[in-house]
Amino acid sequence: MPRLKFRAVKLIPRGPVREIPKADTIFGALGNAVTTLFGANAVNELVEGFKNGARISSAFPFERNTYYLPKPLSVSALNFNELLKDLSKEERYVKEKAMKKARYLDLENFEKVLRLEPFEIPNDLPFRRVDVPRVILDRVTNDSSLYFWDEVRFKENSGFYFLYSGDEKFFKNYILPALRYLSDTGIGGKATWGFGLFDLQLDDLEISAPESPWSVTLSNAIPTKTPVLWSLVKKGGWSFNRRKPKINFISEGSIVADDPGRIISLDLRLPHRIYVYGLTFSISAEVPEEALREVNYNET
Repeated sequence: MPRLKFRAVKLIPRGPVREIPKADTIFGALGNAVTTLFGANAVNELVEGFKNGARISSAFPFERNTYYLPKPLSVSALNFNELLKDLSKEERYVKEKAMKKARYLDLENFEKVLRLEPFEIPNDLPFRRVDVPRVILDRVTNDSSLYFWDEVRFKENSGFYFLYSGDEKFFKNYILPALRYLSDTGIGGKATWGFGLFDLQLDDLEISAPESPWSVTLSNAIPTKTPVLWSLVKKGGWSFNRRKPKINFISEGSIVADDPGRIISLDLRLPHRIYVYGLTFSISAEVPEEALREVNYNET
């Protein structure tokens, strides 16, 4: 069974973050950093590097040397009665519910799901989402009002990471300088408030994957074909004070068949085009037969 080797880019937050960033958010931050460091033309070189084979995943949590990955959606087509046949009816109900609800798996159990083997879910994750009260003042009347927003906080010795695959020279010339810049300027929402600052560490990660025509994507992606199993995510947002249209992504953990995804460009009536990252980060995975019976692979 082949072992796939990747560079793990670990971002250790210096404080809370608004969200654990997806691949398109990481790419957008890299693009802004590259523009600042090397000039506007460098963005085109960044885009070309990814079109020529470089890939990044979305970010996922880690704690010390334990890496978590998104639960593949192939789980939704598994026969849980067969997986949990040795448990009592009550135990099977509780375990099946927890398995379906789980969002992340540690690396060992992620690899088990890739092979459609029985797996365990983590007892705990190294982060939590909290509601934080904040006060806003009316600029005219100075009246105050209370509101809440949510943020993500990590345990000590934990944070989030993303995987990189591709040319090492491209990584050292573009991505690494951009990450060092972003470590002091922030990644994700409210960076100007000090959110998203991080310390950078680099590691290597190997994933044992079966040989299969199907793959699980570790990035949110813009597919070029109908996926096998997928969850749809609509994302919009802002870029240079211009609202971006909402774009349909498939979520991390979705199952695809030989689909590289794509990068699209938007015309927001700026002096330059805005690029949106939607390439898949594919890891081969076995898929239950039940999930393949009515799949349509026509181009979309």
